Amino acid sequence: MKTILCAAVTLFSSVLIASPAEYAADVSTPEARAALVKRLWAHDEKAETKLWPEGKTPLKVSDKPIKFLEHELWQSNLVVTDINEPFFTFFPAKGEGPRPVVVVLPGGGYLQLGWNKEGTEVAEWLNGLGFSAAVLLYRAPNQRDAALCDVQRTIGILRSKAADYNVRPDRIGVIGFSAGANLAVRSATNWRTRLYDRIDAADDVSCRPDFQLPIYPWDLLPCLKKAPNGWPEVWETSGEMKLDPAYPVDAQTPPAFIVQAQDDFCQIETSIGYYLALRKAGVRSALHVYPDGGHGYGQRRMDKAIDHWNDVAAEWLKTFVK
Repeated sequence: MKTILCAAVTLFSSVLIASPAEYAADVSTPEARAALVKRLWAHDEKAETKLWPEGKTPLKVSDKPIKFLEHELWQSNLVVTDINEPFFTFFPAKGEGPRPVVVVLPGGGYLQLGWNKEGTEVAEWLNGLGFSAAVLLYRAPNQRDAALCDVQRTIGILRSKAADYNVRPDRIGVIGFSAGANLAVRSATNWRTRLYDRIDAADDVSCRPDFQLPIYPWDLLPCLKKAPNGWPEVWETSGEMKLDPAYPVDAQTPPAFIVQAQDDFCQIETSIGYYLALRKAGVRSALHVYPDGGHGYGQRRMDKAIDHWNDVAAEWLKTFVK
């Protein structure tokens, strides 16, 4: 089953994600692939923060070491899985005084995470806007509740140690892509109670994000059911377009900036349903739907209408720098 899933994801990625020439990479030999993995993974290990003290990782299911996957290397994207020791890598913004910070949640169907396309490249963009960024490698594969624990813990660490990271404790946001967007929404709507028992002072502060950016979100509506015909038409709309009760929106839900393309296989009903729930609760948010762009583009220009979503997002984010 795992082999079948991996093959399906590989096919899906190569079919739907058009890579511009600037991201094309030589993957013709094992040596070329190994060199590319080394280059894409290169980062300052001193900037890593391990989330959980030894022996206190909640919902831990495996001790497997992190694994690098090669099926998106052709477009210069390093995909990782078997994340059982979650950590975030901190990318500080330049500028005087404490900076706002965004927790970056890469996507990958909760099976794997796109380290650079939906992680470090997003952090670089945020740094350019005056935001620090924390790229979180949350637990995968198939560890949704553990992943939420990881986001809650990350926000708690950043908020409780704001002076150490030179960030503003009242300006901590989340941005997520695909499954990462699902996780961002879950963290923004399930912050009143942590899924794990208190460990230390990081769990004494609120884990509520101050703002959220779900980008091409996935799996938020119970009316989107799996269709029998497989990739890429894996969803069909049926029933009432109503948000799943697993995401309890209320007046205290943080404001959201939501982006999706009309030709996204995840279907724009996902974003529209979430936006309508936010609107009903009186949460001032923004929804941007573009005519084309597909799924999985991250920050990259695809010669599609979706290409400039991040320019619009930058204007929205300016209000959180003040």
